Amino acid sequence: MKFEIGDRIELSHVKSATGLALETNKFGSQLLDFDGIRTAKISMPIFENRIVPLGIGDEYQACFFTNSGLYQCRIRIQKRYTENKIHVMDIHILTELKKFQRRKFYRLDCMFPVKYRLITDVENVLRERLLANNFDSPEEKENCVRAINDLPKNWMDGTISDLSGGGMRFHSREDMPQDTILEVMLPLSFQSGIVPIRSVLKVIACVYFAGSRIAYEVRGEFKNMKNSERETIVKYVFEEQRRRMRKE
Repeated sequence: MKFEIGDRIELSHVKSATGLALETNKFGSQLLDFDGIRTAKISMPIFENRIVPLGIGDEYQACFFTNSGLYQCRIRIQKRYTENKIHVMDIHILTELKKFQRRKFYRLDCMFPVKYRLITDVENVLRERLLANNFDSPEEKENCVRAINDLPKNWMDGTISDLSGGGMRFHSREDMPQDTILEVMLPLSFQSGIVPIRSVLKVIACVYFAGSRIAYEVRGEFKNMKNSERETIVKYVFEEQRRRMRKE
């Protein structure tokens, strides 16, 4: 088996033991114990600040985020209980682990600060209109730009843990529902200096880790990114990978 204690898990509902409708949300969990064969203990998911008691006998597609890549298998929920005030589940692994690559771009494990802020529905509508360039006059376009600039902007601090040309993962103290739209500012460090990238990020998943100082781990994909900005990120990832290889 390729995973280790503490690895993150993403669960997708594939079969209900009682015939109920399948859950469409994906849930985050964490590996707590493993017998080395087919039985493991994982944390019970927390979704929108509440514990989600997955159904006994229900089956899920589990994606394990490991140091050696992403691995997928099918599991069945065997038991739910509380241990040391932590809600946990015993699972039975039904299929062999299979490695797979979900990313179009190479992912770089890294750690540096990021600033982010929530884009409201009103701002998102204005941004989409600006992107479509659907205006009757230059003055109307200027008014749209001015309206975006005049909106209040509350920036928060986070820490990036991996980055690619397609998206990123970062740690935050804020819970964010799936499909939340953020603006992010990335300070990419090149030999020539810091190159700031400012882009829009769509949240794919937000996982809560009880008792951890990072609180939430957010995964997202870049949205409407300029080709030049994406190329800058890809260049940064490539140069940083090459620098690490030379160092080793």
